[in-house]
Formats: sequence, structure tokens, C-alpha cells
Amino acid sequence: MRKLTACLIAGLVVIMACTSAFAEWKPNRAINMIVGWTAGGTSDTTARALALEMSEYLGVPIQVTNVDGANGGIAGQRVADARPDGYTLFGGTQLHGTWKIMGQAKCSWEDFYPFTAGMGGTTIYVKGDSPYKDLMDLVEAIKKSDKIVNYGTTSPGGNGAIFAAAFAQAAGIADKVREIPYKGGRDAGRFLLSGEVEFVSVSLGDISDWAEAGEVRPLANLYHRDYEWRGVVFPSIVNYYPQLAIYVPINPYWGFSVPRDVPDEVIEKYVEAFVYAVSQERFREAIDSRGIIFAPMMGTAADQIVAKVSSARGWPQYELGITENSPANWDIPPITEWEWPPHEKAANVRPWPAIAEELYEKELAQYNE
Repeated sequence: MRKLTACLIAGLVVIMACTSAFAEWKPNRAINMIVGWTAGGTSDTTARALALEMSEYLGVPIQVTNVDGANGGIAGQRVADARPDGYTLFGGTQLHGTWKIMGQAKCSWEDFYPFTAGMGGTTIYVKGDSPYKDLMDLVEAIKKSDKIVNYGTTSPGGNGAIFAAAFAQAAGIADKVREIPYKGGRDAGRFLLSGEVEFVSVSLGDISDWAEAGEVRPLANLYHRDYEWRGVVFPSIVNYYPQLAIYVPINPYWGFSVPRDVPDEVIEKYVEAFVYAVSQERFREAIDSRGIIFAPMMGTAADQIVAKVSSARGWPQYELGITENSPANWDIPPITEWEWPPHEKAANVRPWPAIAEELYEKELAQYNE
């Protein structure tokens, strides 16, 4: 993982000082960040790490409250309905674009300014003592097998299930494999080690510590380049099936969001606080400890990634019968047909303040290339 240098951090401090002249909003009481998942998970860990750094910059506490349920939709709706004064934030996985499709909330990504700090590349793992040294070894073995091969995921319609199905289709083994959904990535990993399944498709951080220990081996990661974490290389799926790069948005993206109807000066201040937060080595170490890929985004880049989530996840969830609501009801295109803006509502969404676009291009875009 690339590190921010002392010079870059110093440069960010200068930029913060320059932008503070027009970002006049200054919070004078505690801010409430409502995280849509339970304490201790990756959504909670990332949100709390951001809250710690941003509170230091803003000069007031950011109190984290956990409101679990509906894949973040309960918390998201509570934030959307709160007074638009900048004192109520949403924290966690950026699944806003799927809530309407899944019937979990009335609001969607267009109702928020999303800030993403990191993402978890969905990863295909095999056992550490497996004979499969790379992804093609696994594919060839499955093609030669006279049995249906089981693989594990965290849940039907989740990122692991979607990635595995797309991989199986691209590899020509869709009729040779069968999904076994478990109660989470860690649970799926245990059944991989026991031999119940031949491979698993889960978020990178679910069992990355087992990869570090050599108990499991990553064969493919849903990311546009190889990723190295603690000496373990997670090969990019584009090395084998470049056409699957379009599925990157199914990965979980973690961060926080501000309701889109708050004043511009509030958003400008959060832009400053976010850039400050992700520049801190303490924050980078916190997410790295969970195997999270540093992927800081704001502005149109962030809008585009959360809009893609609704296409990349929403259509498979509908086609699998997990929801009765077709994404077409909201003019959401399949990810294979996605372009910006994907529909009229996105085209007319309230734009980000100019400083968000400027700082993103100057300081953060390099980490998402």
C-alpha cells in the first residue's frame, strides 16, 4: 500500500488553511454519526476511524451510534429525515443505491453526498495447502471434475455471490459449480478449511489474516490491479478475465455520507475534514489492519461509484429473486450497460461544491487509478 509522505501531508495542511477562508461553517456542538451496522464490524471500524480524525479537525466530538438493520437502510433513512444542519451523518457501507430496490428505505444515493475511504476487494480463496497455485489451475480442475464443485459465499445476492457467479460464467464452469451460502465470510472460511467447499468468494478482509498465516491462498481479487497486504499478493481478476473489471462496484465501499440538502458551507467543511482524516497515518494504519484497500473518493467520482453499486448489486438481487423490485422501476441500467449519468435523476442531482472536485483531483484521484 502506498503511503502518504510527510511532504504530501504538509501540502494538505496548506490546502486546508487556504480553503478555510470560504468554508465558514464551524460546528459548535457534538456531531452524531449513525452507523448502520453493529459495533466491531468493518463498517463500524472505518466509520469510527474517520470520526476520530475528523473530530480532531473540526474541533468537536463526533459521537458514533450504531443502528443495525436493513443493510444500513434504517440508519440511512434516519439520517435522511434528520434536520439538514450538518450535525447528523451516516456511517458505513455505501449501499444507498440498493435500499429502494431491496425495500429497505425510501432514500437512495442521490439524497446524500457520499465520502468513501476504503473498499474491500471481493476475493476467491482456496486452502493454503491446495494444489491450485493460480486461478487457472482451479478452473481446469473444475472442468475436469466429474462432480459438481461446491463453493462458499456469505449470502445469496451478496458481493461474494455475484463475483463468483460472474467468474463461473466467464470461465465456462457455471454448470459445474454450486453456491453454498453461509452466515458470513469468516463462517465460509471455516468450511473452506474443513473441506466442505473447494473455494470461497468473500470480502478480502474476512479471512485475510488466515492468508497472512498461510492457511488460505487468494487466487483472484476483484480489483483493477494486484494488491499486496502484509506480504501476501492478491492477484487481480483482470489478469485472467479483464471483462470482469466492470463488477468492481459490487465490492463494499466504506465511509460516511452527509445529507444532500445541507448548506454548501457545511459540505465544504466536511470536504476539508475528510481530506485531513484520510491523510493521517493513524487512519491508514487502522484500515490497513483490516485488509481494507485505501480508496478515498468524494465529488463526482464518489457519486459514480455508489450509482454503479445500484446497478452491479441491484440487478443480480432482482434476477436471483431476492427482491421483487426491478431496478428498471427507477431507470437503473444493468452494470454492463452503465454510463454516467445512468438516469435522469442522477443527471439532475445537486452538484458537489467546486472545492470537492478540485481537492479530489489534486490529492485523492491517484489512489483510485
